[in-house]
Amino acid sequence: MRATSVRRNSAVWQAWLWLIGAGFAVLLAGIVFGLQKTGTLCGSPLMPDSRSAEAFDALHRGAGAAAACYHSIGAAAVPTWILIALGVVLVLAGVTVRIVAISRLQPPANTTPRPGGRPA
Repeated sequence: MRATSVRRNSAVWQAWLWLIGAGFAVLLAGIVFGLQKTGTLCGSPLMPDSRSAEAFDALHRGAGAAAACYHSIGAAAVPTWILIALGVVLVLAGVTVRIVAISRLQPPANTTPRPGGRPA
C-alpha cells in the first residue's frame, strides 16, 4: 500500500509542477511576443507607440502609416493576450491541483466521541 501511495503522491507532485512550469512558460512567451514591435514605425501590443507613424502621416499626407500601425498592433494584441491568459489559467490550475492534493493527504477529522465523552 505504501508504494502505491508514494507513486500516487509522486504523480500528483509532478502534475502540479508541470502545470505551473508550463503556465509560467506560456506566460513568458506571451510577454515576449507582446513586446515585439509590429512594424518599423509601430510599437508593440504591450507598449503601443505610434507617435512616429503619426508624425510620418503628418509630413506625408495620406500615407496611412498610423492606421496601419493601429491595425497591426490590434492584430498582434489578440494572440498576446490569449497566451498571457492561458499562462495564468495554467498556473492557477497547478495551484488548484496542489491544494486539492494537500487536502486529500490530510487525514479526516475524527468526530466520533472518545470513551471519556469528549470528541477528538
